[in-house]
Amino acid sequence: AYAVAAATADRRGATRRAVGAARAGRPVAERLVGVRTPDLAGLRRAGTAGLTPREREIARLAAPGTTSQAIAASLVVSARTVDNHLQNVYRKLGVRNRTELRAALDRDR
Repeated sequence: AYAVAAATADRRGATRRAVGAARAGRPVAERLVGVRTPDLAGLRRAGTAGLTPREREIARLAAPGTTSQAIAASLVVSARTVDNHLQNVYRKLGVRNRTELRAALDRDR
């Protein structure tokens, strides 16, 4: 049910609902060892799949605590651009800060 809810919300552009359903369903999917369905596979890989390549890059740089200014300097963009990408990442992953971001990225490995 969580997988279907996440997929439906994602198709409708309701990112927060999709993330919430995927987050709620992921522990259930992980307990179903050996069970393979397309819906469960979607839940298991739902983490960073919705991020753009640039968002994923910035998220991985930010997760260990690298400042926006340092990330901006290494990517030759402004710190504001980094912060905008991070806000999109936070919204898509349903996290609120870099600590939660780190945990979300660790789950996806």
